[in-house]
Amino acid sequence: MTANPPSPQGNRALLDPARPFTERVARLVRAWEDDGRAGYRLVDGRALLALYCWHLDATRRGTAAEDPATRDYVAAAFAANGGPAGWNALLRGRADCACHGQSWRLENISICLGCLRYVCYQVAAPCCPGAEIVG
Repeated sequence: MTANPPSPQGNRALLDPARPFTERVARLVRAWEDDGRAGYRLVDGRALLALYCWHLDATRRGTAAEDPATRDYVAAAFAANGGPAGWNALLRGRADCACHGQSWRLENISICLGCLRYVCYQVAAPCCPGAEIVG
């Protein structure tokens, strides 16, 4: 992997709601692989939160069927954003939930994998049909 930091290019690919989340991840990982695992293809911010929570959720449920390249991508994005210290700093940030407009620390909020809007614990279902909520 190159030493380039994450850039908006990876974020745009993952945040585009035109495709299902898993397809967005697969396309992003393929582009990263095709580009020699270039650091500028990695994600940060909201896109990292969605990706890493999706990964953790699948791991917790025992449904993680990620290929090695996807696992490598998640690990590379996590590391490029400061590893555990960077993740903790991200989680201390704040965002408003789309459902009620209340401000929450990111450690206490979820994200809809369809539209990638932040949602609080009070939301009854995903914003988008067929989407998951992770957090």
